[in-house]
Amino acid sequence: MTINDYVTNVNPAAKDQLNMQLLLEKYPQGDKLMEVYDTEEDAAGLYISGPITRQPSHLFRHPYVYQVNPEGGSFEINDELKHSHPILYQTSKKCLVELFKYIRSNMEVGEDLELYCCWAHGQERFLDAPKKELDLVIELATFQLGNEFVWKERQYINVRK
Repeated sequence: MTINDYVTNVNPAAKDQLNMQLLLEKYPQGDKLMEVYDTEEDAAGLYISGPITRQPSHLFRHPYVYQVNPEGGSFEINDELKHSHPILYQTSKKCLVELFKYIRSNMEVGEDLELYCCWAHGQERFLDAPKKELDLVIELATFQLGNEFVWKERQYINVRK
């Protein structure tokens, strides 16, 4: 819907929020389209960009490196989160489900790919070596997400199909 429709018919209080004020300043006619979701879980998903150029050869075996970010959640779920922050648990689980669905749909049998978690930006993100004690191999043929999963900082995960 348009920004105008949203602040007029759906959420008039949004006019007082900084993000909406910036949008209305940028698009004074209010005719810019925006996405509106029924729930936070509906809005959660993945943001994928790349390929990243000039990635370090010491970290990855494959030539194409993409950045994957969870949108509206994280790549961590557990029972504590499920009980203390149920909406964050649902959005995070959706991000993980979407990640593994995306991986499954873009791999052929016999292929593997690498996942690496780092929070720095730019080339600095690859300066620290992976924590070898966190290395993990996921066989997609037998992998079940379940209710507990954590993709830890500087963890290298090899995914095989």
